[in-house]
Amino acid sequence: MICMLRQRFHLMLRSIRFISESQNVSPKYFVTTPIFYVNAAPHIGHLYSALLADAASRWQRLLGCEVLFSTGTDEHGLKIQQAAKAADKEPLSFCHEVSYTFKNLFQEADIAYTDFIRTTEDRHRKAVEHFWKKLEKNGYLYKGNYEGWYSTQDEAFLSADQVTDKTDPDGQTVNKVSLESGHPVEWTKEENYMFRLSEFRSRLLDWINRGVIKPAKFEGILRQLLVADLSDLSVSRQRSRLQWGIPVPGDDTQTIYVWLDALINYLTVAGYPDSHAIWWPSTYHIVGQDILKQVKLSLENYAIHCTGP
Repeated sequence: MICMLRQRFHLMLRSIRFISESQNVSPKYFVTTPIFYVNAAPHIGHLYSALLADAASRWQRLLGCEVLFSTGTDEHGLKIQQAAKAADKEPLSFCHEVSYTFKNLFQEADIAYTDFIRTTEDRHRKAVEHFWKKLEKNGYLYKGNYEGWYSTQDEAFLSADQVTDKTDPDGQTVNKVSLESGHPVEWTKEENYMFRLSEFRSRLLDWINRGVIKPAKFEGILRQLLVADLSDLSVSRQRSRLQWGIPVPGDDTQTIYVWLDALINYLTVAGYPDSHAIWWPSTYHIVGQDILKQVKLSLENYAIHCTGP
């Protein structure tokens, strides 16, 4: 245990050193953590991310920068809908309770964030709706049929090479699971809105090649995934299947996919769509490596940034 804690401590010091020593020529400094899913109580990994961002923001304040430091909770999606039902609670009440545990943890740890965003807030809903309409206006969305594997626990669409068979002790196949997480998957076929992610391969590679991802080993992982495959993304779910989320503007049969919804939180905090230009793009996103590996989720964020909010 002591050895593990020592390794964690040294890793945190290296991360803080990278963030602190990186050049920041702007008098404004915007740092974000992931927003944390409220299907369960917080754990040490959540606090670790927040501590990294807190250390970076405190250092920048000492240097005289105006700091925007955001964290918060991700509160939509099928997993939340199911967790609330299992707890015999309304989804919003369920989200209130779990979001409070994150906020309380960060207060106890003296995390000096300037904004705690919740995706169930009205300001976020307005930002997501505006962004969706802009994507639609610019021709980045189209209606299409999605057919493939879906993991509810990961809230992720998966290709055939991202799933594997789970077998019982006798070697008989029990079900299909995600190769990455081991969570069960189910075959899904439905008509959704698709985002033209495949059009952004070269621009995404150019963005990655600027050295924006640290540590560098994760840059290599993303580059390999980009070269291998970059399909268009399903960015909505049928409302009959998923009610707990933001409806697609102008189409009440569809709900905006939770990852597209969640990733806009950084823009919401920056003041999108009215006053985000003074903060955007952010100086640092602190992101868990599991999100980076899920290329069809995380690269959606970067591709959307390329469209220019």
